[in-house]
Amino acid sequence: MKTSSVVQRVVVGMIVASGLLYLGDYLWAKHLMSGPNHTGLGTVMVHHEWDIPRKDGRVEFDMDPPEAETCIHSLFPHFGYVTCWYAARHTTIQN
Repeated sequence: MKTSSVVQRVVVGMIVASGLLYLGDYLWAKHLMSGPNHTGLGTVMVHHEWDIPRKDGRVEFDMDPPEAETCIHSLFPHFGYVTCWYAARHTTIQN
C-alpha cells in the first residue's frame, strides 16, 4: 500500500468524522430545542465596551450595562445562537 493512499484515507476519514460530529451535534441541539422549555438554550451576561476615538488622538471608553445574551448548549453554533461555552469565556464585547 502506498503512503499517499494511506494519507488520503486518513484525510477522508477525518472529514467524514467531522461531518458526523457536526450532524450529531445539530440533531442533539434540535432535540433539546423541540422540548417544551427549550432546554437547549441558556443565557450569559455580556458587557458591551465602546472605544470612541476623539479628535485629540485619545480614546474614550464607555461601557453599557450588562445584558443577557441567549446561547445554545452545544459544541457548534446552531439556529443563529452562539455556543454557551464560547459566550461564557467572552463576556466583554468591544465595539
